[in-house]
Amino acid sequence: AQKLMRRLGRIPDWAWVALALALRLGFALKLGSRFYQVDESAFDAAAWGLAARHILGADAPQIIAPVPVSFFGLFYLLGHDPLYPRLAQACLGAGFVYLLGRLTRQLSGSRLAGSIAMAISAIYPFTIYYGGMLMSETLYVATVVPGLCWLALSLKEGRRASWRAPAAGLALSLAALSRMEALPIAGLLWLLTVLLCLAGRWSWKSWGLAVLCWILPLAFWGLRNQKVTGHFALDNHGGITMLHGTVLYDRAEELDTLDAMKHAATLPWYQEALKLPEAERDAVYVGQALKFMRENPGQTFLQWCNKFVAFWRFYPRLNKTYFASDRSQPSVGLGRKMMAAISLLFEPALILLGFAGLWHLRRLGWALLPFWVFLASSTAIHMLIVSMMRYRLACMPLLILSASALLAWTQGPAAQER
Repeated sequence: AQKLMRRLGRIPDWAWVALALALRLGFALKLGSRFYQVDESAFDAAAWGLAARHILGADAPQIIAPVPVSFFGLFYLLGHDPLYPRLAQACLGAGFVYLLGRLTRQLSGSRLAGSIAMAISAIYPFTIYYGGMLMSETLYVATVVPGLCWLALSLKEGRRASWRAPAAGLALSLAALSRMEALPIAGLLWLLTVLLCLAGRWSWKSWGLAVLCWILPLAFWGLRNQKVTGHFALDNHGGITMLHGTVLYDRAEELDTLDAMKHAATLPWYQEALKLPEAERDAVYVGQALKFMRENPGQTFLQWCNKFVAFWRFYPRLNKTYFASDRSQPSVGLGRKMMAAISLLFEPALILLGFAGLWHLRRLGWALLPFWVFLASSTAIHMLIVSMMRYRLACMPLLILSASALLAWTQGPAAQER
């Protein structure tokens, strides 16, 4: 093991980036131009609307996730072919591998830890997989993870202000504009870091710059949505996801989302909600989900337990059938047992070593606050709405970082040199 670690440390960074790029480009080329996930169709339609008609929406302006749609739309200027944004995401994913290695070195103080992080993230199968899908996962990971790490580094600097605080704020804002779940997580972080400022552990200047850079893009997006829909809103999907995690949970979990939506269409209140504008419709969905939780506390608690397990499970369920069509083939041709085997090669070790590594890094003190808040909040949010392994994808680079720091530490003091 020590010889392997020493060899890893000697491999130049560009080699890991090249490997990451080759794997991701190869997978993107294998996927080609068809769709493999149901959600890809919606992102494709909105991105093509931006490229062809210069509107953020499929046929008319919509409240959508602007960062992934704009990213896909940029490459649709080359033509309406999903392969173009897939190749672009492959390049972005390779760049993220390098960035994660640099951030790991800066937080851990170990050059070897950075090399280990690059090696793991270069071949981590689930970032390769979702890097090939036209969904929000890759853009979310590429924004939220640097944002959390820059915030951690700024907290590590204490009262000395630097560029990292505003960079963290901007990155977390872009993360919220990729997946709205980042909004309450960042909001909680800003509230908690106020206490650090009051205690003299972080500078008010850093806090103010971070929050300003976080809030300005969100305010701009909210004002745009107000102009388009008449409502100041950042998202209109929270209600439907809460429905899927409560009222429609059993059907969505045991069958699939399409069956759950067919069942929803038979409910009178759902039929009435479809006649409403987006914002009012979403409010109805939230109200029905909260009503279900109040009236069924025992069932809700069991759902939360099941969703906690679904979020942190080590491998995909083997007893659930995923229906394939010309626009949906999540397995990309792999058998269920093969997917489970691939998961078991990575997930148990990364999760267990990752949390052990966070304990090892406790010497960083309050600098680790963003990591713990993100991991706990992401888990809690998906216990309330929908939950599966896919939704913890953004947690895994943080665990890769901490696991790499732990593995480097086991090699002795020499490995801690930059």
